[in-house]
Amino acid sequence: MSIEAHIEQHLGLSIINKQSVSTGLFSAYQVTLSNGNTVFVKYQSHPNQQLINEGRELALLGRTIHTPTVLGSCEHCLILEWIDTTQNANMQSQMGLALANLHQNTGDYFGFEFDNKIGKTPQPNGVGQNIDNWADFYWEYRLLHQITLAHQNTLISQTDYQQLLQVKDILPNLLDNTIKPTLLHGDLWSGNVLSGKNHPYFIDTASYYGHREIDFALTFMFGGFDNDFYQSYNESYPLDSGFNTRKPLYMLYHYLNHLNIFGSGYHANTMNCVSQLLD
Repeated sequence: MSIEAHIEQHLGLSIINKQSVSTGLFSAYQVTLSNGNTVFVKYQSHPNQQLINEGRELALLGRTIHTPTVLGSCEHCLILEWIDTTQNANMQSQMGLALANLHQNTGDYFGFEFDNKIGKTPQPNGVGQNIDNWADFYWEYRLLHQITLAHQNTLISQTDYQQLLQVKDILPNLLDNTIKPTLLHGDLWSGNVLSGKNHPYFIDTASYYGHREIDFALTFMFGGFDNDFYQSYNESYPLDSGFNTRKPLYMLYHYLNHLNIFGSGYHANTMNCVSQLLD
């Protein structure tokens, strides 16, 4: 079925104009409909649950923070409201406050009700395992998963592999049992936040329930977040003591993921995190 047929099936409207939009992972389009409205459409020819799950994540986060409204989803497409972006002088502080509000949502267990992806990488979420210990979840379903992929893909040496496995031994000293399962965006870099006229919109999630501090890891890695963002967050929901000590632990997950997706250019950053943790 064509993208036009999917849109008509979901919305009961025909397409007047369709313009390609670059997203990297999916075919994506800005689409003008026969009623004059504009929507954003992600499309994939190979059917799977990924776009359905992304729509579910956006709808869940959208109960607390601003996400594009999900207008329709299926195994081939995700249809969202179109967000017009503009300059917003309060964007950074609004992002910080929104994230603090999101992190007030907690669950009973770590993980999620379905597996998803972070970028191109499968992200297992311990579905149905009822895991209530963050250190166990973070090792098994985050670090070890990425370490194993990197080893299988020969992106790390045997020495690197053994060194990375040592991180497990220090987790009990860094992660205590008071950490609550908190609803996360999961892939929070600047490209996944749109500047709307009155507030930010969060997109391209990789959500699950985890330690809220991991949502900050990418913000330190690729820029796009300034002091107003961190100050606004901390005024609303102060971070716990020891955050800076744990920061390389959470950056390690994302550097491993980038190593697995993009290759050896992220090897040095990955092993630098390990060195900081094991020194």
